Amino acid sequence: MKANKTNGHNLRRLALASLKTAILEGTTWRYENLITAAVQSGATDEDIDRIAYEAMHELFASAERPVTTRQLDQATALHFRPHPARI
Repeated sequence: MKANKTNGHNLRRLALASLKTAILEGTTWRYENLITAAVQSGATDEDIDRIAYEAMHELFASAERPVTTRQLDQATALHFRPHPARI
């Protein structure tokens, strides 16, 4: 019984962590599936709200940090790569 309860807790924690990561990455297309997974693993509305709040707080906190040239080069390389079919 205890192993089953621990496994459920781990699934809930993993589902909430995945939701937070999706929020931080801005992958909105994943939200609905991740929220469904979190609810199925036993997360409450309060848990989901808390995770969303933490993610938003991190986004705003990091928005105030200055961007270095190195970070800008990495972001440009990731977001502006030509599509392989167009090369």
